[in-house]
Amino acid sequence: MNIINHNIEQLLSNFDSHNLDDLHHANLQDRVDSKFILPLAFLPILLKAARNYYSVLEINGKRTSNYFNQYFDTQEMNFYKDHHNGKLNRFKVRKRTYLDTQTQYLEVKFKNNHKRTIKSRIRCSNNVQSDDNNHSFIKQHLGYDFTQLSISQQGGYQRIALANETIPERITIDFNLWYQSSAGQDRLDLDGFFIVELKQQKHSKNSPFYQLMPHHYFAPTAFSKYCIGCVLLNQHTIKYNRFKPTLMKLSTISQSNQHTALWSH
Repeated sequence: MNIINHNIEQLLSNFDSHNLDDLHHANLQDRVDSKFILPLAFLPILLKAARNYYSVLEINGKRTSNYFNQYFDTQEMNFYKDHHNGKLNRFKVRKRTYLDTQTQYLEVKFKNNHKRTIKSRIRCSNNVQSDDNNHSFIKQHLGYDFTQLSISQQGGYQRIALANETIPERITIDFNLWYQSSAGQDRLDLDGFFIVELKQQKHSKNSPFYQLMPHHYFAPTAFSKYCIGCVLLNQHTIKYNRFKPTLMKLSTISQSNQHTALWSH
């Protein structure tokens, strides 16, 4: 199901817009994140409320973007296990492709022991492990040899990106999530909800978005796209106790929207 219908496009057309070069304070590569899992029916309400406080990213005349990610992990899935076990000073590695512009980046996300997320990235090509610059980049940030990592899963989603330069903060709205094994098999499409990430320099409930949430009885929820994908694709072979509450929440929202795609292949 493609939820970007005329209504959503019309709501986005009412926003002021920005491009990537416009963000100086709200770029926030070093930040704290708050995440929310929200039912799909709430998206128009959110966009109407956000219009007066945020501008929307526009690229080549489009106000929604299509993402494709390939995640890397060790053979033992150490990055997944570190997150599952609640370890701080942990990493995630991915190659991100912006499908609308066909630009690609190799990215390392580091969650430090102060629960700050620090993202580093470099431009890359299709064959990401054949470039010496990428090997140096991984070695510098992780201490790993890139040859020790392999693609553990892939997937994508659509994104609406909002920003407020004054506060400063960014909001990403991700929907139509899908996952697939590294071999391109067992595609899972997740319907009925969207994921919001509020990105700030430091946690502040003065955010216009954050102040909206209690009025609709929503609270932050831990969510990792990578880890949830690992569980859905490998739940018979990996431990996932830590993520069961998130899975239950996704299932409940999905069922309330009368979607059954969450657990089906």
